[in-house]
Amino acid sequence: MSNAKFPLFKVHIPTEQALANIKEVFESGFINEGEQVTKLTKKLSEKLQADQLLLLNSCTSALTLALKLAGVGPGDEVITTPMTCVASNTSIANLGATVIWADIDPLTGMIDAASVKQKITCRTKAVIAVAWAGSPPDIEGLGNLLRGRKIKLVLDAAHAFGSTFEKKPLGADHADFTCYSFQAIKHFTTGDGGALICRDTEDFRRAKALKWFGLDRDLTKDEKGNWKGQQWDTDVVEAGYKFNMNNVSAAIGLAQLEHTDRLVESHKRHASLYDSHFAGFDAIKTPFRSEKHDSASWTYTIVLSDDRHDRDEILKKLNAEGIAAGLVHVPNDAYTCFRDSASDLPGVREFSKRQFSLPCGWWLTDDDVLHIANRVKELTK
Repeated sequence: MSNAKFPLFKVHIPTEQALANIKEVFESGFINEGEQVTKLTKKLSEKLQADQLLLLNSCTSALTLALKLAGVGPGDEVITTPMTCVASNTSIANLGATVIWADIDPLTGMIDAASVKQKITCRTKAVIAVAWAGSPPDIEGLGNLLRGRKIKLVLDAAHAFGSTFEKKPLGADHADFTCYSFQAIKHFTTGDGGALICRDTEDFRRAKALKWFGLDRDLTKDEKGNWKGQQWDTDVVEAGYKFNMNNVSAAIGLAQLEHTDRLVESHKRHASLYDSHFAGFDAIKTPFRSEKHDSASWTYTIVLSDDRHDRDEILKKLNAEGIAAGLVHVPNDAYTCFRDSASDLPGVREFSKRQFSLPCGWWLTDDDVLHIANRVKELTK
């Protein structure tokens, strides 16, 4: 519903500054990874309090690279959640590993540590946990479970730019690898892009080379992208990918970055308003809150308390009124490409049939949020 009065997503781009930044890139004659990527890497490293951060062309690339660094390959298993964007899990299949579904908490929509524990085998190399709608998953439970095991925790923070756990941005303090998305409709966007944060220094060193065919640009090129020596003097030790971000994307990000605090805070404020409006209303369950975490509230996901109401009928009525409520993601285990990983997942079934997301972004006014909340309450009395 791109023409909805209250859209679920809306792209924020400071047009004049972004065009000025892109013009500078074009006039420089250097479009690939160079000065703008270097600048944005530094600014995001400071913002996310992450020294070992690298920019990539997508969050999908970040997930793929994280799993590669975790040693995932043919014959290995990765425990993951089906309740996510399919990109979280195609990365596993594309490395030749086996997808192992863990169940989720039917209230939060996020991977359940107890279910993960049941699925661990001698072939498990990694666990992927998704921060649903910006809320951090069970970082403590998963951390305690995997401590002492040779299993890497990959945090899919695609929805979670601006989220914190124990007052720190999601990153190396919380997982072996943290993957961010800067795709068009995220809080912070570069048009398309992503970032990978590595906890281990050796993983970070490998990642810098693997993102660009196997060549570490920090060693072979200067900050503007010019070769430091002769290209034929370099060696590729480990074959890598073409995952790097380019200067055009970084130019958009540099224009966008100064606005992100304001954008994220508006999402958080609107989520808080929804919490207040729905307090004590038994027909729906609101997002889980904790003193330890602060959600960026990319969307506001609610769950119907029972089966008395038809979720899809509610969505049709809201959509007809210009309220673009809907399903952000559907369970991946229904896709044919994952049919060999079928598993009994009662939490996924319960959450998926009752959940939907409401607009929560910077483009809404407080009165808009009140109107949407009231309509949902009227439809679910």
